[in-house]
Amino acid sequence: MVVVVSSCGVHGWDSDEMEMFDLVEEINQNFYQVMGISQEATLQEVKKAYRRLSLQLHPDKNDAPDAEEKFRQMVAIYDVLKDEGRRASYNRVLVEGLPDWRSPIYYYRRARKMSLLEISIILTVVISITQYLMAWGSYIDRKHTMEEHLTRKYKIKDRKKKKPEDQENIQLLEEALSQIPRPSWWNILPIQLVKLVVFLVTNGPGLAKQMIAHIKEERERKLQEQKEMEEEEKRRQEEEEKRKEKKANRKDARKRINQLPELSRGDCLLDAVDMPNSDGQTSKTVRPAVPSIPVITGGPWTDEDFSELARLMAKYPGGTVDRWEKIAELMGRTVYEVTKMSSKVKARLAQRLSEAQQEYNAPEVKVKVKTKAEKVDLSGGSDEMWNVIQQKALEKALKQYPKGTDQRWDKIARAVPEKSKEDCMLRFKFLAEKIKKKKMEQGRQEDEETQQDSADCISGKKDSKQESDEESNQAKENEGVGEEEEEEEEVEED
Repeated sequence: MVVVVSSCGVHGWDSDEMEMFDLVEEINQNFYQVMGISQEATLQEVKKAYRRLSLQLHPDKNDAPDAEEKFRQMVAIYDVLKDEGRRASYNRVLVEGLPDWRSPIYYYRRARKMSLLEISIILTVVISITQYLMAWGSYIDRKHTMEEHLTRKYKIKDRKKKKPEDQENIQLLEEALSQIPRPSWWNILPIQLVKLVVFLVTNGPGLAKQMIAHIKEERERKLQEQKEMEEEEKRRQEEEEKRKEKKANRKDARKRINQLPELSRGDCLLDAVDMPNSDGQTSKTVRPAVPSIPVITGGPWTDEDFSELARLMAKYPGGTVDRWEKIAELMGRTVYEVTKMSSKVKARLAQRLSEAQQEYNAPEVKVKVKTKAEKVDLSGGSDEMWNVIQQKALEKALKQYPKGTDQRWDKIARAVPEKSKEDCMLRFKFLAEKIKKKKMEQGRQEDEETQQDSADCISGKKDSKQESDEESNQAKENEGVGEEEEEEEEVEED
């Protein structure tokens, strides 16, 4: 269709000429003979002939069955002959004839008269034939390509001669070529459309049900995910509330400080004090007993509590602002308990570190073992005897000829320029001894760093202990505790 239309545009065919060609084919007579005039007749003669035939062929005056058809053809002939341009085109047709099958306008004129159903059938046939031919072309090309590839792969010299040594390879080649699907009429467009319609009719309801079920499952899955997210959010909020409540309880417990009695009169905290009376005799004045101080505690101390206290003491070292308050808040205990137990933790750590230091400083018996390497002079493998190119060549040869290779050092010596087998072996031993010494120095440095860290830890623990003792003494002075009570507490700690 596109070719025909483009061809028409090139040759200048218009709609008037198309209609004239159709009229010529329909009447199949000379227009001048039908009108009863000569080819050289003037326009006035054409009009007279038209009026004369109109009176004869008009359906109102002619009872013939084809009167209406004859009248319509006569009017069409008059329209052609009265126009000079269309009359000249008709005269040219009388001389040259209508376009035949060799002209594109011939097929275009035929297509103009076809219905939509006829055009669809023709296009379907053309497309099907084209698709089938293209499928065969693709099959032949694929087969030829695979045949060339397998011929090179199996090294088949001549497939037609079928030599005995090529029989097995030729059989494999033919089996591979036979697996290529051949084109079939069942794969052309019309049959595929019919298959599609049959598939939709037979499996359409099932597919619709599956789609509806899939949509429902997806909707339920989204609702379930939303519900789980809401539950997770609710659980997170509850945990957050519990955490805040627990933190508030810890703050309240930390704020509940032991209340001491007022000593505005300068009284002592001792239950009884020996004082001289007016008679010069000593009498025991009984003071009101100090009420027992409630101690807030988190329960008995376990090994886990001591470990946690040691960890927090290391996390908040001496000099940290509000050190003991932070540690007491994290452990859920009072500052008094934490400071009191910290001395025991420090004593344990100091004991363990001293034991470790004694074990580390224990004398080691060194046994001197004589090896063959001590007797070998490694000066030939020093860095001054080897340049960069020789070193790189040696490294490459060592990788290329690993341990276990036959005549390894001979091959390595051939790969290294200007060096013999003995030179390469001395260089290898020199590098190995150098790496060994380096590792020993690194190990010695690590031991020294570990020893230094242990000493720093011990000194840090001592400083923390001194700081804790100072804080404890200050608290006791503020509370107004006497010397006798301090001695009793020291005895209890021992």
